[in-house]
Amino acid sequence: MTKETKKNIGRYAISSISLLGFSLVFSLFSFIFIVSDKIPAWVRIIVSFVFIAPIIYLAFSQGKTQGERLFKAHAKTTLSDLHEEMPLDIPYYKCVFHVLGFAVPLTVLYIIAVILKSNAVRFAAMIFEFPVALLFSSANIIKLNVTTPLTLAVFIPYTFIVAGVFVFGYILKIQQLKRRHAEIKSELRSFDN
Repeated sequence: MTKETKKNIGRYAISSISLLGFSLVFSLFSFIFIVSDKIPAWVRIIVSFVFIAPIIYLAFSQGKTQGERLFKAHAKTTLSDLHEEMPLDIPYYKCVFHVLGFAVPLTVLYIIAVILKSNAVRFAAMIFEFPVALLFSSANIIKLNVTTPLTLAVFIPYTFIVAGVFVFGYILKIQQLKRRHAEIKSELRSFDN
């Protein structure tokens, strides 16, 4: 394994651990509202969005940061590239590697929990996604004491939404930087002529 491959794997792991980490932090805050029965359901629904929003925002920001890092690693244009009008080739597919460590384990845990009808396994995955549990349990869509196939319909889409927001931020940042790079190249070409 080359040094560059090890470095990339380390970045992918850090991205996934970061997604899991800040999901865990906001999930634990929302867990307080899950265990409290005295809080009205409408307040718990609002609070669930209060804890979902920073998770989504942080995933988006982290995606933009990683997209910028990838762009800077590949956007090393020389003057000869400028004159030859070489296209800038960015491997967009690498954004998926950043979220695999987040999405795959949670999805597998939810599938195992439903197959085994295990609340303990579901809890192990849900610990990262309590805001969604708070939202759907407050709306009486799911029951937290029973594991049913509805678990898959609630938690897996949320897992992929968080991963998708990361990917969206990643691609959006690369597109912004590519446009800026193209404008600078165009200005340099016009200046050179």
